[in-house]
Amino acid sequence: MTVSFKKDIAPMFTAKDVSHMKFFCDLSKFDDNKKHHQQILARLKGQGGRIMPPPPDKPWTAVQIARYESWIKGGFLP
Repeated sequence: MTVSFKKDIAPMFTAKDVSHMKFFCDLSKFDDNKKHHQQILARLKGQGGRIMPPPPDKPWTAVQIARYESWIKGGFLP
């Protein structure tokens, strides 16, 4: 399955997610996700800091995290 940022990844980030992470990067932007993918993925998994998104919002499911990883492994399609 081909995973693209615009079609598959960007829609998984809520407006609240984007707002909460503005101090670090803009999750709604392809270039910021590509540049910071390791840190973003770690936060999605709850590694190296608080899990993203923070409570009371629900964390991403294993399927969503796998999709983000597929996007990375697939070469960061726009």
